[in-house]
Parts: sequence; C-alpha cells; structure tokens
Amino acid sequence: MGESLEYRNTKRNKGVLLLKKGLLLSFCLFVVLGLAACSGGSSITEESGTGTTDGKQEILLWHYYTGSEEYLNELLDEFNQSQEDVHVKSEYVPFSDIKKQLSIGSAGGNLPDIIISDTVDNAALASMGVLADITEKVESWQETENFLQSPLQSTVYEEKHYGMPLTSNALGLFYNKGIFEEAGIAPPETWKELKEAAAELTTDERKGLGISAVKSEEATFQFYPFLYSAGGDYQHLASKEANKALSLIKDMLEAGSMSEDILSSTQDDLATKFSAEQLAMMVNGPWMIERLKEANPDMDFGIVPIPKDQKVSSVLGGDNIEITKEANVDASWEFLTWLLAPEQIEGFTRSTGYFPPRQDVLNESDYWKNDEYLKAFIPIMEAAEARGPSPDWPKISEAIQIAIQESLTDSKSVEAALEDAAAKVNELE
Repeated sequence: MGESLEYRNTKRNKGVLLLKKGLLLSFCLFVVLGLAACSGGSSITEESGTGTTDGKQEILLWHYYTGSEEYLNELLDEFNQSQEDVHVKSEYVPFSDIKKQLSIGSAGGNLPDIIISDTVDNAALASMGVLADITEKVESWQETENFLQSPLQSTVYEEKHYGMPLTSNALGLFYNKGIFEEAGIAPPETWKELKEAAAELTTDERKGLGISAVKSEEATFQFYPFLYSAGGDYQHLASKEANKALSLIKDMLEAGSMSEDILSSTQDDLATKFSAEQLAMMVNGPWMIERLKEANPDMDFGIVPIPKDQKVSSVLGGDNIEITKEANVDASWEFLTWLLAPEQIEGFTRSTGYFPPRQDVLNESDYWKNDEYLKAFIPIMEAAEARGPSPDWPKISEAIQIAIQESLTDSKSVEAALEDAAAKVNELE
C-alpha cells in the first residue's frame, strides 16, 4: 500500500475528528463478497439486468473514509437529488483490504463502478486491468487545465489517464518560532542552513531536527523531497544526486542533530516530540496542524518549504478517484465531474483534512489562503511531485526503505546501500 495504515488513518479523520485516530471496521471476506455479488460492477441484477433507483442508473462507489464518511454521504445525497438519470450509492471497504477486494472482484466480474485509492496505487491498479482508460474524457474536459500537474500526473499509466486526483497533501518543514527567536536564527532555506540550524539548536533535552526513517512508506515519503531537490528520482538511485540526499540525512544523524530513534519513528511520533518541544524542527504534513495546536496551545510554530539543494521540492500524497473497467463509464464520469467541481471539492477536501488538487480552488478559497498555517502549504503543494507513478511502487519503496535503514545503521555505506536498491528497482523495470 502507500503510506502506513496508521498514517493514513490519522489523515482520514483530521477534518471531522481533529486528527484523533478512527477505528477501522473489519469486514469478513464472505460479507464483502456477498455485498459485491448483490451490487458490484455496474449494479447488474437478475431481475432487471441493470440496477436502477426510481428509474435511474445506479452506480456503486467503494471508499475507505471513516471520519469524513458523513460528509461524503451528504454529497452523495445532494448529487442523487439533483440527477434525473444517475443514482450513486457507496460502500465502505477498509483501506488495508481494498486492493485485495478489487483483485477478487476483477476475477469474479463483480467490481464497483468507482473506487477511491491512494495516489501511489493508481498505476498498479491500471496495470492489473482493473481500471477504465478515460484519457479522452480527461483531455476533453474543459476543467482539466485547472488541476495541479503532479496530482494529475499520478493518474497516468503508459501515457493514458486511469483516474482523476481527488485529494492532495505534501510535506513541509515545521519549526518552533520561540526556539529560533531565542537562538537568533531564521528558518533554513538551503541544505547547508538546515545542517547548521539543526546542529545549533540541538541541546541535551532537544534535537534540532526530526524525520521519519522507519521501515515503511513513511520513510520513502519523507526521503523523496530530498531526493527530488537534489535532482534525483527512484529510477536513478545509484547516482550522485541520490547519494547526496541520503548522505545529508546520515551526516545530521552522525552529528547528533537527529536522534537515532528516527529509525523507528513514525510521523505521529515526530508530532508528539515536536509538540513537547523535544524537536526544534520536523518534516511533516498539514494533517498534523490541528493536533499540534491541541497538544501545545502555547507553542508558536511556523511552516516553510523543506530546505533545498538544487530546487524547492516536496512529495505528493493523497487520493485518486477511478472508474473501473466494468463500470457504466458515462454515468460514472458524470458523477466524477460533479464531485470535482469547485463547489463540491472545496468542502470535501476540507472535511478530509487534505488540500484540493485544483489550482483554482487552492488559490481562491478563503479557507486555505487566510489560515496562518494552511496558507504556508500552498506554495509547497505547487512544488510537490508524485512518487512514481509505477505499478511496482510498493517494491520500489521497500528497496528505498531498506537502503535508508542500512545506511543509517552503518550496515552498508550510503553508496553500497543505494547501489543495491538501484539493482532491485532495475529488476522491476
């Protein structure tokens, strides 16, 4: 999957539950299959041949939202009441189960019409033959030009579109303003300034910087802005650019500016330490803002882009929405374009704690541009780049995670760890 399940759940519930972790429902396999048999695909029924509600074509949406499910249902009701020909219903499938259930549904001819997936899973689902090619619709839709390019690129597999971006987020550098003011230094803008600030702000009670290097997607997610900034990418891990990015992290760890527990620290763990003022800086995302404000109301913090090497960069997270190969494509596209219109997508992304994938909504909505913290992420979102896209992303990410762990624990040199990771990635190409 994409980011860790714990990480995903924290993000899902931010808008409604203020970042308190939601409880995932567990569906037994026979229940999911029973539901799919009743309403999967284009909602075919034995009695009528086509699922209908009051004469409308019925389409089925699978999602994994918990905290924002109520708002999603309100949007579905609004859409259904406004339509003469289409009716959308939804089913919850746990994030950890959705790819498995899609594989089962694809083999048995019981797919839903529409699905929501992690951005990094879009290419994999397309390569599995689960999704419909909607390139012509995407390219002819007049609103497509209003979307940020990186979220839109995350839907592309073999130069064709297999979905649309639904929600987006990215990583920035959080810093404690009080600590910086006391030290008389400004937030770092370059790697050199980052190393200097992290070292200067480290004390016996506090580390200068925290990142997540745990063996999960979170480590890849956090490493990627540094890799991008140096001019590297996952296809060239045995490069001087990748070596420079990983060496930066290793140098700060060896200098004592970061704690050795970054190897087991999640992004949640970073937020806990930052709110306790045990970190002067951390790399994290906007879903942590409300949590920090609740945990330490007296702490004054700021957010800036992650310091750069060659260019300012960040990494894209979020969800895409796709139409399956067995769907009523025209009816499904009608719903997608309605949901992705500014009036709907602004409220929906606010409810999930994400950012809209549309440039126009991001720039014009008062919600993001007037908030002290959220507005700092607007330029960061514009610089964020997608992971991949690749159908082999889980294996690629694992190779990167292993390289990070091996180099930071001194079991291998940075160069050797990255060369081994590059060999693993090359075998997948």
